[in-house]
Amino acid sequence: MSKRTDVMLENAGSGGQPCSIAIFAARETLSELVATLSAVLSAVHKPVVIDLLINGNEPLALAVAEQLATSPFDDSMPAVRVWFIALGDKAHAWNQYIHFIWPGEGTTFFLDGYVHPDRNAFELLEISLLASSQALGATGVPRAGRSAQRLREEMTQQGGIHGNLFCLTDETVRRLIEMGFKLPLGMYRTDSTLGAILMFNLNPANNDWDPKRILVDQDVSWATKKRYWWRFSDLKDQAKRVLRQAQGVLENRAVRQHLAIRRAPPADLPETAAELVLDWVTHYPDEARKISGRNVLLYRYALNKFRQPRNWQAADIMPRLIQK
Repeated sequence: MSKRTDVMLENAGSGGQPCSIAIFAARETLSELVATLSAVLSAVHKPVVIDLLINGNEPLALAVAEQLATSPFDDSMPAVRVWFIALGDKAHAWNQYIHFIWPGEGTTFFLDGYVHPDRNAFELLEISLLASSQALGATGVPRAGRSAQRLREEMTQQGGIHGNLFCLTDETVRRLIEMGFKLPLGMYRTDSTLGAILMFNLNPANNDWDPKRILVDQDVSWATKKRYWWRFSDLKDQAKRVLRQAQGVLENRAVRQHLAIRRAPPADLPETAAELVLDWVTHYPDEARKISGRNVLLYRYALNKFRQPRNWQAADIMPRLIQK
C-alpha cells in the first residue's frame, strides 16, 4: 500500500486535521471570483477556514461580500471570510495573512483568485505533503498554457513552487512567523522567493539547498480562464506580464545573492523589492549588465520601475474583515 493511500485512509477515518485556504485577489471580476470560490468549495475535503484576501480593490471586496450575503452557497459549505487589504500588493497581502489572519493550524493552501483547483487538488496535495518526511511544502503543476510542459519538467527536476496553488505545513508557517519573515513589498516573484527559502530549510546559514524540501505533485493541477491573442485585454495583460517577468529576473538574482551567496537570514531581506534589487545592482553592476545584455531596453525599463518612488503608507493599515 502506498504512503498516499495510507494517509488517505487515515484522513477518511478521522476527518483529518482542519486546514486553511488563502485566496489572493485584486483585479479579478466579481464573476471570476465567484467561480473560483465555487471551484474551491467543490474541492474542499475536510473542515476548513477559507479566507479571501482582496488587496487594493475595496469595491470588489464589498461586491463579493454582498454577493455572499445575498446569494450564499449551499449551507453545508464552509463559510468564506472576506478581507480587504488597503495596499494593492500581493506580497503585502501574503504577509498580512501569515502574521494577522492565519487561523493557526493545519495544512495551509495558497492560491490565486483566478485559479480553479481540480476537485481532488487539496486532498492529493495534502496527502503528498503529509507522506513526506522532508517536505516543508508541496505544490501542484500547471496543465495548460504554452509553457506548461516546460514548467512541469523544470519543477520536477529542480524543485520550486508554483504560486497558483501550493501549500505549507502548519509547522512551516509557524516557523516563518516566529522568525519574523516578510516578503519584500512590491515583489513579483513571491513564489520563487518562498521556494528558495523553503529549500534552505528557512536557514541558509546552517542548511544546504535541497529541492526535496518542496514536494512537486504531478497529479495536482488547476484550470484558468483561456486567453486569446486577438483580445485587447489579454494582449495588454501579456505585455504587463513580460515587463513584470523582467523585474522578476532581477529579483531572483538579488534573492540568490542574499540567500545562496551571503547565506543571510530570510528575515533580513529588505522591506521592499526595490531596495533589494537596487542594492544588488549597486554592489554587483557587472552581473546586472550581463543580464541586461539579453534585452537592454526591457531590463532598463524594469530597473527604472524599481527606481520610481512608491508610497507604501497603506501597508500600516490593518486588514479589515468585511464578511465572515
